[in-house]
Amino acid sequence: MNEKTENLVLEHLRHLRAGMDRVVDRLDDLTARVGRLEVNTARIEVVLAEHSVRFDKIEKRLDRIETRLGLIEA
Repeated sequence: MNEKTENLVLEHLRHLRAGMDRVVDRLDDLTARVGRLEVNTARIEVVLAEHSVRFDKIEKRLDRIETRLGLIEA
């Protein structure tokens, strides 16, 4: 290959490398964003589980109150 062809090939390789660098940067950004979504989703699931436990306790207490007041059959 002559020098002009080699320079053209190098120019194309540099352009490809720059494009790949942008793709890698974008992928890193998206990976971080997905990670944050996973963490937030896990936190929401914990809160929902806590609320579920609280509602179960309230439901049991309400059933006992209704039973004691004779509002429902035992």
